[in-house]
Amino acid sequence: MILYRAISDAEKEDLGIDQKFRTQINTLEAKQFFRSEIALWEYIQLASIRQFIPPYTYTVSVFIDDHCFENLTYEQQVLDGHEAISIESNHLYNFNKCVNFIEVYVI
Repeated sequence: MILYRAISDAEKEDLGIDQKFRTQINTLEAKQFFRSEIALWEYIQLASIRQFIPPYTYTVSVFIDDHCFENLTYEQQVLDGHEAISIESNHLYNFNKCVNFIEVYVI
């Protein structure tokens, strides 16, 4: 499975430390991931129009072990009209164990 997320410079820097997702002070207490790349790019366009601060400067494609993912705690949600999942901060440790590979792209 591949999940998709837009990230800021600060999150990219944090992700670069050890390739782990975590929440930061003054951020949401969860990480949201889109299930499709098209949904991600539509979200990035809306975020640009809405002038989100900090702006998104990278995308990540997160390659997940399917069998591991089946045992995770997460919430299904609709984010700006697209299927997404939300991983609460207290479940990110287990989520990170399911990550096989992360590709980072400049927007």
